[in-house]
Amino acid sequence: LNAEDSLVKTDHDNDPSTPDQGGLDRVDGSISVDINDADSTKITGSTEDVAPNSKVTLEITSIDENGETLTFTEEVFTNADGEYSYTLTTAQGNATEIVATVEDRNGTELQDNDQLEAVIKAEPTADVNNGDNNVVGSSGNDVLAGDTGGLKTNFVAGQDYNVSVVLDLSGSMLWAMNGTSNPPAGESRLAIAIKGLKAFIQQMTDHDGVINLQIASFSANGSVGNGYNQVFLNVSSDNINQIFTYLDSLQAGGGTYPEGGFNKAVDWFDDISTADFENQTYYLTDGEPNSSQSTLDNAFAPLAEQSKVFAVGVSSSISDSTVSRYDNTDVNGNKLSGDWSGTNHGEAKAIADADKLIAYLIGGSENFIPADVGDDTVKGGAGDDVLFGDAINTDHLTWTGYDPLQYPKYSGYSKLIAYLKAEVTNGAEPTQQDIYDYVKDNFHDFVAADAADPATKGGNDTIYGGAGNDIIIAGAGNDVIYGGSGNDIISTGRGDDTIIYDLLNAADATGGNGTDTWVDYEANDKIEFGSDFFEGLLADKSNLGDYITVVDDGNGNATVQVDRDGSAGTHNMSDLLIIENQAGLTLQDLLNNNQIIIG
Repeated sequence: LNAEDSLVKTDHDNDPSTPDQGGLDRVDGSISVDINDADSTKITGSTEDVAPNSKVTLEITSIDENGETLTFTEEVFTNADGEYSYTLTTAQGNATEIVATVEDRNGTELQDNDQLEAVIKAEPTADVNNGDNNVVGSSGNDVLAGDTGGLKTNFVAGQDYNVSVVLDLSGSMLWAMNGTSNPPAGESRLAIAIKGLKAFIQQMTDHDGVINLQIASFSANGSVGNGYNQVFLNVSSDNINQIFTYLDSLQAGGGTYPEGGFNKAVDWFDDISTADFENQTYYLTDGEPNSSQSTLDNAFAPLAEQSKVFAVGVSSSISDSTVSRYDNTDVNGNKLSGDWSGTNHGEAKAIADADKLIAYLIGGSENFIPADVGDDTVKGGAGDDVLFGDAINTDHLTWTGYDPLQYPKYSGYSKLIAYLKAEVTNGAEPTQQDIYDYVKDNFHDFVAADAADPATKGGNDTIYGGAGNDIIIAGAGNDVIYGGSGNDIISTGRGDDTIIYDLLNAADATGGNGTDTWVDYEANDKIEFGSDFFEGLLADKSNLGDYITVVDDGNGNATVQVDRDGSAGTHNMSDLLIIENQAGLTLQDLLNNNQIIIG
């Protein structure tokens, strides 16, 4: 077959008042191109009035796996239907912009383009746990964190759980922790227990497995406190407000008969599917039971067989020995070996201090302990990102109406959201833009919060800023940071950290790295240059002074300057890294401390 141009009947003089002369003219061709939003490694397109097997030139801009911008050209060919496609390789990364060019049957050049819209992504704990994570940003402005953080709990990453809260709602739960009646609002044993449960349940929303929750009360038969039994499947940010509303509706009254709560938990564990789920029970009570010991023992035995049971006494009105009898775990949260009995049980505490009570409920210790975190890789991609190597430390945040019992130390991201709702969005759920703007504008406060608490956990993380002017907060641990192109602000935190400068652009005075600012340099940290960063540097580095110098900037800071080709003359000394609050620091100081690494 010979490919022929498409023809259409047309009016030669384009004058509607004259008769149609019946001539023929050529049809204009067209091309379209599209970057697949769901998978930006896939480019597709179509053409009109373009011969089959025509060459389509694709000028592609992409972001590679380290967040750097790449530009390259590829050629593809149309099929019989005028369609074409191209899939980027792993090394080519993800497309952000594409220009497609082709000639139609008339030899006319046709062109179309597509560009992914840069989207704010500011849910740093989405799809992240406290293990060793690989976190990759988008082409927009991101807030990313290597770990969820939060408090140490009895939950293991990736494990699914059925959790029953067996809650005392006897009349004495309306008393104060010290046993006085009619306490001020918010200071009753029940109010404090509910605050603790809210803090505990908030930690559940950050867990990377499924957690099903039962809230089972007990008091006396026929009393208001005995009638509650509610189940919430798959605790998450989607149903946490519903759970909190339910907790706030609880009322207390009647005597202390824990077997009612034990029986509700046993029935639920019997009914719910437990394949691959671990059962846990949290037993909260404030007084010596009215039931006989044999009645309680008989009700507790099947619960202890089905579930780990963590007991805590709410106030000092109950003895340690009473709550310990109905606990079957050791100090590490492991279920005791052998069958539970009156002589084979755990060690639990009755606690009259609200802070210690909540800490004990959540993590089995009277002190709040941060969760262990992993060794993460965080890649910002394009855009002006805010990157945390570890979890976001929000311990400094307070607001009108802030309750430290509901948002205790190490609450992390959930506390940030609560703060924004109270102080920024007038109660509305903050948008991605709200979160990004606040974290970016106030990053110094997050750095200071980390620095102020030596107990904050940190992994040995690797962070790639990528393209854009990024804010990098590595946190504790021995971290490695690649700022990438752009003018970045870097906090390395505690630990032996290394900032690495690779050659990204051979024509640029700083190798394409921009001018970065280091806000918390310490003498145990290092600056490392790629082996090809400098041209003509002698093997023994005896001429290093021609390539690197450190000068005071007149504002109390030291500035590391580089001349990439030394005395060759193509480049001059250019600002690479501003080290804040280090006036007087010299190149010799860095060399003496082995803080300069090349290759």
